[in-house]
Parts: sequence; C-alpha cells; structure tokens
Amino acid sequence: MKYSIHKIITFFLIAALAAITFGQFIPAQAATEKKISVGEKEHFAGKTPYRGSYSNMVDDASRREVRKALITAGISKKTVDAWLGDVKNYNKTIGNVSLVKKGFKAFGKNNPQYNEAAITTRWTKKYNMFIGYNCRITAYNLMKDFIKVGNNAKGDSSQLFMDRDALKYSPSVKFTKKQTKTFENIYSSVKTKDTTNVKKHLSIWQNTWRKNKVSFSKKTKAALISVVLHSRFSKTDNELFVGHTGVLVPLSNKKLLFVEKLSFELPYQAVKFDNRKQLNNYLMGMYDTEWGQKTAKPFILEDAMLMN
Repeated sequence: MKYSIHKIITFFLIAALAAITFGQFIPAQAATEKKISVGEKEHFAGKTPYRGSYSNMVDDASRREVRKALITAGISKKTVDAWLGDVKNYNKTIGNVSLVKKGFKAFGKNNPQYNEAAITTRWTKKYNMFIGYNCRITAYNLMKDFIKVGNNAKGDSSQLFMDRDALKYSPSVKFTKKQTKTFENIYSSVKTKDTTNVKKHLSIWQNTWRKNKVSFSKKTKAALISVVLHSRFSKTDNELFVGHTGVLVPLSNKKLLFVEKLSFELPYQAVKFDNRKQLNNYLMGMYDTEWGQKTAKPFILEDAMLMN
C-alpha cells in the first residue's frame, strides 16, 4: 500500500515528537507551558511535585537494578541481557553525551534535555546506514515472548518503514519471521471514525486486536504500554497508531519501572514512578499536544486494556 506525501510527512513528524519534546533546542519552559494534565498545573506554583526519576543505565549499579526488575517480572535473562547489551552499545557510541552518569535522577519541572546534535554526530560516525532502535523495536524486543497474533492477522504496517529500515541494517538479527509478523501487527495503524470520542476509538482499536487474535501472556508481570494517537487526514481518512510505547514492570517497593527508548537516535530511559497517574501525566505531557485540532486525545493501553 502506497502512502500519500501528507501521510508520510505526518508519520515523520510523530517519529520526531519525542526528539522535539526532549531536544536541547526547545526552550526550558516549553513543557510547563502546555496544558497537558491536571497534575502538571502544579508546576506553575512553587515547589515541583515528584514526577518520577530516570536513569540512562550508564553505570553498573543502575543496570543491575533494572535487570533485576525485568527478570523478576518474568522476562528471560537471555532477553534482558541482550537488550542491556544494546543499551551499553548505544551509550558507548554516543560517549554518554547528556546522560545521567550514575543512578537515577528526579525529573524537575521539565523533561531531560538531550544534546541531539552531538548525539547524531557521534552515532553517524560509527553507523552509516543503521539509524538505531526506536521505542517500538525496544518494547517488543523485551515483550516478544509474551505476545501472539492469529495466523490470519492482517494490518496496515506501511507506516513502519523506518522500523523496517532499522531492522534491515541492525548489527544483529532481532526477530524471527514469525516475530516480525507479530511486531508489524501490534504496531499497525487502524482505520477509525472521524470523531474526537476517545471511547469510540478505543472500541475500534480493541475490536481490531480481537479480530486479529492479539493476546498477551499472563506468565509475566511486565506489560506493554502503548500511547495511541489519532491522525485525521480528512473526514473520510482517519487512523489510529502507536506513537510511543514501552514496558512497565512492578518494583519490590510497590512502585513502577517504565523502560523506553525515546526515539531512533535519542537515549534509553528507565523511569521510576510512584503510580500509574504519574506515568499517565508523563506520557500525556509528551503526546497530548494537538490543541484546537479535530483529533481525539491520545489514550494509553496497558497490554490490550485502557490503563487504569
């Protein structure tokens, strides 16, 4: 299926959204000027409430902590160690530019500011064709043993052209043919109605997954978190797609750990939250950005269900 120039440009803009949110060229006050959620309004007055703390897993101690949490949640040691190898390689390649060098650092009023220009320069010096892994490849890589789709599942994965390019030029083979099919179905776009009714979009998304027999194993405490966005190209051409995704696991102190890759070029993050409300505010703060448009607000899935 061929995509129009309009759609291709739209998907490029969404792919760059995390970079815009986290990039060094955004004014420091930008994140707090957005009307993103009730909780964020507290940022305008006095003391900043705790929004979570993040690590780029540069040091051994933070990697051990994240490794333990993922394995305790049921993800295999082989999968976790291979993924941590990707993290270490990425951090080494960019020379730890802008990264938290040790442990976890609390978010302030704004999200971390990464020096994207310096990161890109160092990355492309080592890799000519390989653009790196993004949020979708990273999340599915950790969750691939726990997600299935039906043999006859069909989806529109044409917007995953950059993901395919990354997998094609990857230094190592990430997925089998069967896993690649599952990956493409999980992250396929879904045709939807021209409405701002989130419940309607959620119903259409879940019905599509049911039709494709998408299932999540109960053998893990890890969950796939998906931020689903609405694109409106015209009254008769509306789509839903996953704009960002990551993996959520419980910690021993009843708090939560969210693992993500911000974009193809931007860093890996492991983020600690006290609860799902903080996770919701964090994700909506990045992706609920289209005010005054004829599009619906994003919604967040935990596996196949709306995140509580």
